[in-house]
Amino acid sequence: MLPPNLKRFVATLLGAVLAVGRRIARLPAALLVEMRCARRIDAAARRVNAMRTKIGIMSGHLHAGSIEGRVDADRNLRRMLGELKDDLSEMRRDLAQWHVKECRGRTGARLEAAIAQLNRIAADTWAAADRLVLQIEEYDGARAHCPG
Repeated sequence: MLPPNLKRFVATLLGAVLAVGRRIARLPAALLVEMRCARRIDAAARRVNAMRTKIGIMSGHLHAGSIEGRVDADRNLRRMLGELKDDLSEMRRDLAQWHVKECRGRTGARLEAAIAQLNRIAADTWAAADRLVLQIEEYDGARAHCPG
């Protein structure tokens, strides 16, 4: 018969070993979920980056003065850019809330890097859209006063 202190120690040790075993058994599934999330976030980052590229191309055309007349006389482009900025802000907020709620602010390095990259790209795209709106205002404003 084991002394009571030794029994408690063995029981605690056995419980800890079983708990570690259960965590290890779940580890592959958790890693797969995290990798899948990271891939989805990377895909979103690529789509947002493609929008930023298109914004940059439009900005280049305006800067070069290669567009005849006003670019956005009906203000639809400015409205869409404003909606894009709102969507990007909402996406960043939702991502931050998800990160806190679902991950409790802790993730693996791969998912953390994907989240950080998407945040950077979204912030840069928001700034590019904001600059383009101002550029359109200036471009169209200058052409509104020109005849023809």
